[in-house]
Amino acid sequence: MIRLLIFILITAILVFCTVWFANNPGNMTIVWLGYRFDGSIGMVALGLLALTTVLVLLWRGWTIIANSPGWLGRLLGSRRRKKGQQALTMGLLELASGDVRQALKHTRAVDRYLEDDTLTRLLTAQAAELDGNNDAAKRQFEAMLEKPDSAFFGLRGLLQLALKADDREAALEYAERAHRLRPRNPAVIVTLFDLLLTSKRWDRALGLLVDAQKASVYSEDELTHRRALLITAKAEDAISAGENTEAIKLLRKALNSASDFTGAAVLLAGLYRDLKQENKVRDVVSQSWKTAPTAVLGKIFYETLAGDPLTKVKSVEKLVANNPDHVESQILLAEAALEADLWGLARSNLEKAITTKAEARHYRLLADLELRENQDGAKARDLLIKASHANPDPDWRCGACGAETDRWVVSCPSCHSFGSVDWRAPLRVHQDEVAKTAADIAKPSAITQSGTVIDQESDGDLVKDSKPAVQA
Repeated sequence: MIRLLIFILITAILVFCTVWFANNPGNMTIVWLGYRFDGSIGMVALGLLALTTVLVLLWRGWTIIANSPGWLGRLLGSRRRKKGQQALTMGLLELASGDVRQALKHTRAVDRYLEDDTLTRLLTAQAAELDGNNDAAKRQFEAMLEKPDSAFFGLRGLLQLALKADDREAALEYAERAHRLRPRNPAVIVTLFDLLLTSKRWDRALGLLVDAQKASVYSEDELTHRRALLITAKAEDAISAGENTEAIKLLRKALNSASDFTGAAVLLAGLYRDLKQENKVRDVVSQSWKTAPTAVLGKIFYETLAGDPLTKVKSVEKLVANNPDHVESQILLAEAALEADLWGLARSNLEKAITTKAEARHYRLLADLELRENQDGAKARDLLIKASHANPDPDWRCGACGAETDRWVVSCPSCHSFGSVDWRAPLRVHQDEVAKTAADIAKPSAITQSGTVIDQESDGDLVKDSKPAVQA
């Protein structure tokens, strides 16, 4: 619309000028260098317009001629870049297909057409690495360190080579340098964090969590948990060095950060127990029991109780009141009730526990109850058979690889997963029908005094539970 209005305005001006010159004709005489020119005003104006047009065309022609080398250079450069990019694309495709020879052939074309050798070195290094020539790949990555723009990618390549060679010391150095160049790169942060854990540099790992938070590498809950794990790992080292006061401070700090952290609670309660500070043991267990009850904490708590069995039952009832519906509360109270010969209390809690989650220890406790309350050996035998088919008892176990440990550790000794060890049962679940029909399909058995079930018709093979049938 605006262009139309402008066109109409220009046309109107030209028409007006034409009409005005037609209505006002006149003559003009020009004398210059002995020459005389006589003409009308319109002819003079037309001549000036033609002269201006010729001058503009001459100026445009001169500009094109003057700029032709640069234009021609840009045209040729564009063609070279296009060929270089095409060679780079083909090299990457050949590398992805595993044809190293063809990939190196295209690499030479990239080097010929593209001025920047960063892509050439990167492609050559990857091809050499794929071909198993790690030394050649390392030389290319090291050459990339000379330029600031490619230094980070060179360090990433060297880091991967060091990890492949299991040279964790060199890998840690490369990861630190790469992190200094790009402190918020998620991949570098994760790799550096794992390497710091392997070298047990807990303080540096705690500092790295600040950068991880800024880069949103981990969620807030995961950051809190990892921070508590690292603080607990420092406390574990302090315990090994005999610095119990420092260890207590660190463990309390870890529990303040993550109150449901079982590892820190067990270490702190165990440390207070070794220092004969039973009241503090019970305080730690009571606080942890609200969010994360476990059998190991219950055992530590029960060991600190003094007095007769009925007094211990009252102390346990006070503890489990913090989390009465949890299966660990029911089991701990049932064990205390068995020791105090409170059969009804023990049976009601065991039945609740089995309804929630049937495990081998539940059936063993029921078998103990049948023997002590009713002297029913047959019923106890059936319950022990069910225990052999039930879900196994929890223990300190790695959630990543399933390996067992005798205590809590910050990293799994088998797979080195950080923070994966917890008080948990093995990943094995039995169908309810198996447990219900186990007694019917079992062979005749006898029960030893220790609660071991021995198959009498299996050529001496032993089918047994890992724990005694009768528990105090």
